[in-house]
Amino acid sequence: MIRKAYWSAVAAWHGRHERTLPWWPAERLAALQDRRARAIVAHAYATVPYYRDAMRSRSLRPADFRTAADLAKLPLVGGAELAAAPERFLSSAFVGRDTLLLDTTGTTGHYKQIRHDPNAVVAALAAGGRRRVVVASVPGPRRRGRSLVIVPPRGTNASVRDYHRAHLLTALIRRFEPDFLSFDRPFAELVAEVNRLEPDVIVTFGRFAGYLYRRALEAGIPIHAPRLIWYGGDAMAEADRRLIEEQHGVPVFSSYQSCEFLRIAFQCERRRGFHVCMDHVALRVVDEAGRDVAPGTPGEVVISNLVNRATVLLNYRLGDRVTVAGEPCACGRTLPVLASLEGRSEDLLVRADGERVHESLVLRRLYGVPGLSNVEVVQQAPDRIDANMVIAPGADAAQSVAGLRIALAELLGHPAQLEVGVSVVDEIRAGPGGKFRAVTCRVPR
Repeated sequence: MIRKAYWSAVAAWHGRHERTLPWWPAERLAALQDRRARAIVAHAYATVPYYRDAMRSRSLRPADFRTAADLAKLPLVGGAELAAAPERFLSSAFVGRDTLLLDTTGTTGHYKQIRHDPNAVVAALAAGGRRRVVVASVPGPRRRGRSLVIVPPRGTNASVRDYHRAHLLTALIRRFEPDFLSFDRPFAELVAEVNRLEPDVIVTFGRFAGYLYRRALEAGIPIHAPRLIWYGGDAMAEADRRLIEEQHGVPVFSSYQSCEFLRIAFQCERRRGFHVCMDHVALRVVDEAGRDVAPGTPGEVVISNLVNRATVLLNYRLGDRVTVAGEPCACGRTLPVLASLEGRSEDLLVRADGERVHESLVLRRLYGVPGLSNVEVVQQAPDRIDANMVIAPGADAAQSVAGLRIALAELLGHPAQLEVGVSVVDEIRAGPGGKFRAVTCRVPR
């Protein structure tokens, strides 16, 4: 009980500025970020083997890091290094100590384990207040005032939920914790539970939300329309977004987070980008050579966790491609804005001419195939691609398969010897961690 009271008080302390921080003057936000950057570098130098060795090899000391921008002095590190030697990124201050252990889904090909310290976990919980401000602004009837999270029975969300229950007072949990529903249940049961609970907000993976509402519409099954749907952890096909918003009348919002970084960015009421939680992370965008790119230019995310002192990750290549906005958001928030979040570099198919096609363009073309309800594409080689497709009820299967083959050939620039393997399936199954990968490229860069 004492532990729960303590961490509940810490959560309340972290939450004291949540409703105002996104509007702080830019100078105040930058000062907070710089202060946290200096603190995490000093901590890393003192207790984290990888960063202590990296700084010493470059003749760097904590005093050489005055601002968050100075984190670029550290070597770029990625999932392969973390997977190969996780103990080198774990602070000696947290070896054998109480931490939240999260496993990555392995979609990047590297199985990783990340430990978050208790303070980082409750800080992330408090930062959920930024999303709650947005949710409260969305018009629509308030039924039970509850959120419903639809996720796998095991995984990041379940682990975080269990950690909250072990460390926080019941009163605080009831205030912030939503209802949970496992999406490994049969489709009919899922719909029945959604209809019974009538949540104001549904939180889930983007691909799963699309699957749920698309299948219900195609099958003619009534399904509750919440005030809004909020997804994170993966992408949502533009066709699914339009279907949910236009056919079901439900606005769709998104957050950007990962197992390594619990809070990265969130959409505001205008939904024209993602506001970066710069008090939790320092984020920059680089080209293939690791050089910073200008606003408006797409690049790869390099990110540093400013709050987690267990598994310390600084100057970390997350693998996602984004574009930083050149102008502030009209909502008035002063947090930096990502104009677009384009997904992982693994979501880019390789054309015959060597150019790459992003998942959003791939899915836009594929969802134009008559009869296609859902699809999963894996490019094995420049001239070989496999696809699983779900065909809508009543559609001509042969015509849909032929249409998919033609669309894939067009997207890849008609390689001379293109091999397309198509399997018709009843449903697209979630991968590790419950995520749906619509497009995967296994062609080496």
